[in-house]
Amino acid sequence: MFEIGLIHDHPLIEWAVSQALTEAPDMRVHVLNADCAGPAAPNGLPDRLDVLLMDRPPERSPLTEAAATRASCVLLMSSTGLEGAYPGVSGCLSERSDPVALAAAVRAAASRSRGAPRASEPADDSSLLSAREHQVLRMLVQGLTHDQTARRLGISCHTVDTYVKRARGKLGVGNKAELVRAAMAYGWD
Repeated sequence: MFEIGLIHDHPLIEWAVSQALTEAPDMRVHVLNADCAGPAAPNGLPDRLDVLLMDRPPERSPLTEAAATRASCVLLMSSTGLEGAYPGVSGCLSERSDPVALAAAVRAAASRSRGAPRASEPADDSSLLSAREHQVLRMLVQGLTHDQTARRLGISCHTVDTYVKRARGKLGVGNKAELVRAAMAYGWD
């Protein structure tokens, strides 16, 4: 079970993200607010978080410091998902992400962070998918068909299908549209 922390100033977005992630059977979502922060062991704040989702870069407050120190990975949610690099932030996601793509991105970040020390640099996405799977996925995000992708890479259409199926499995998405949305949420376009 992945432990996910969520800090967001906008109540509606906080609720929607919480609902989208709670529907995933392998995630437990902890909505964190000022009531969780305390000098000793904050109430409601788990000892360990696989992923901390925040709507702005970590700042100096008791809550964000306590949550960030317990998190293996910090993801920043923004209206565009294309923010610059911030110290202690592993990656950025768009608040406008499809719920399935959001859950896939958080699941992938949580999977990468399991057992790994917290990184101060952005996460290396190549550990999730193979180089060829990234290559195929980038072409699909650009709007190429399986046949066009196969011709450009000099492989068969069936091989492209195989790469797509493997990427879908690794990202935990159900179809190609969800796969493309997940790739866009990761910024793999």
